[in-house]
Amino acid sequence: MPGTTPAGRDIQEGRPVPRSSNPLITVSGTKWVLDGTPLEGTFAPRNDPGTLEYFQLHEQLTFPQTELAAMLQETLRDHDQLLLHVSGSPAAAAMLSAMQSAGGAQVWASQRVRFEHGDGLTPDLIPRVKEMGIIVVRNPSHGAGPDLHGVFERIKAQPLRSLLAAGIPVAFGSDGLPNPYLNIMFASLDPNRPSEAITREQAVIAYTLTSAYAEFAEKDKGSLEPSKLADLAVLSQDIFTVDASDLPKTESVLTMVGGKIVYDGKVLPLQ
Repeated sequence: MPGTTPAGRDIQEGRPVPRSSNPLITVSGTKWVLDGTPLEGTFAPRNDPGTLEYFQLHEQLTFPQTELAAMLQETLRDHDQLLLHVSGSPAAAAMLSAMQSAGGAQVWASQRVRFEHGDGLTPDLIPRVKEMGIIVVRNPSHGAGPDLHGVFERIKAQPLRSLLAAGIPVAFGSDGLPNPYLNIMFASLDPNRPSEAITREQAVIAYTLTSAYAEFAEKDKGSLEPSKLADLAVLSQDIFTVDASDLPKTESVLTMVGGKIVYDGKVLPLQ
């Protein structure tokens, strides 16, 4: 995730980092922050809370359109995956337009460009996201924050179910809350926009198989199948049947990584 200097983007930052420091860790992809978040004040409302402008960025995007085009050229040149912090709809629309100008779906549908967050993917943008083969990495905890007077439901922002219905790969990241079972609870309830809630099974797939797909690793992990890594956890309760409020209490009683036990809670008898 390179930073910037007064001269512009620092495209050399992180280049010396080895792609793989051990068999379980791979460093790949380059992430650029295209817009801000409520924390930086760049989501400040411009008009009435019930309008689309409330959810759009108050300031300009982090980079001009020419830099978006350069990012796309670099990812093709370096055979690198492009990861983009996209919170508001203007940043998403700007990058989608840049991708269209840089070859469109014929070039990008197989590149697995990632939009991190994607809170501002309003309905008009979803077909374009699907066309470009973009993976959206959502953070369920965002749907449990301040309801902004119901603005998300009214302007159809913070999509989740709509993305899956459109056939868009949706992966999950924590973005600050490391408990995956808390995020599964948020995803299956979606307090800010209940119409976008998904099933617990869909949430688990987003955390596992689609997250593996998001890093070109679906052949090695993400599901329990012959020839894949035996990454698994035996849980303290059935996360598909317990009451939603009890989901965050879930713990691992046995964890395996690559077929090796890395944590044993001494609950299960092992031969």
